[in-house]
Amino acid sequence: MKHFVTIFTDPMFLKAIGNTIWYSSLILVLGFPLPIILALMFNELRGKYFKRVVQTISYLPYFLSWISVVALFYSFFEMSGPFNDFKVFLFGEGAERTNVLMDPDNFAGILFGSHLWKNVGWSSVIFLAAIAGIDSQLYEAAVVDGASRWKQIVHITLPGILPTAMIIFILNSGGLVTANFEQVFGFQNLYTVEQTQVVNTVVYKLGVQQGNYSLATAFGLAQGIVSFLIVYIVNRVSRKVSSISIW
Repeated sequence: MKHFVTIFTDPMFLKAIGNTIWYSSLILVLGFPLPIILALMFNELRGKYFKRVVQTISYLPYFLSWISVVALFYSFFEMSGPFNDFKVFLFGEGAERTNVLMDPDNFAGILFGSHLWKNVGWSSVIFLAAIAGIDSQLYEAAVVDGASRWKQIVHITLPGILPTAMIIFILNSGGLVTANFEQVFGFQNLYTVEQTQVVNTVVYKLGVQQGNYSLATAFGLAQGIVSFLIVYIVNRVSRKVSSISIW
C-alpha cells in the first residue's frame, strides 16, 4: 500500500498523471470526430480513381513506425528544415530560426498533430465500412422527398454510423490515463523531458532504468484499474443515454 500512497502524493507522479490525462483528453476529444468527418468527405467523392488515390495517401502514414514519424518531424522542424526555410521565405532573412520540438509548451500540439497525421486516415476505414452498411433505399427515399446531400448526411448517414462511433468512443475512453509510450518517449528531448513525463515514461524510468519494480508495477496496476473504471462508467452512461453499449 505504501507504493500506492507514494503514487498519489509524490509531485512527480501527480504531474505525470496530469500530463497523461491532458495529452490523452486532447487526442480523444478533438481527434475522435476527425476520422468521422474524413469518412463523410470520402463518401461524398464521386471520382472513383481520385477517391482511391486520396484514401491510399491518407492510409500510408499509419504503416510507418512511431520512430520513423518522430524522425520525420525532427527533420521537418530542425533549424535548417523545411519549416524554418518556409518561415524565412515568408518573413525574410530576419526571421528567427527555432525548433518548436524543443519548447515544452508545444509538446501537446506536437503529440496531437503527429497522432492525427499518422492515424486519422486509417481510423476512417471503419466508419467508411459503417456507411457502406447503411441501406441505400433510405437515400433513394430521401432524394424522392427532396432532401439535399447535407440533410441526407444529418438524418441518414450520421444516425446510421452512431452505434459504431459510440462503441469506438467507449473503447477509446479507457486511454484517458494511458499515453502512447513510443510517441511520447520519441518526442521527448533534453529540453522537454522534465515537463512532459507521462505515466508510461515514469513506469519505464522507474522499472527498467532504475530497477524499482515494485513501485513501477503499482503505478501500472493503478493505471489499468482506472482505465477499466472509466470504460465501465462511460459504457453505463452510453447505455442509459443511447441504449448503445459494449455489455
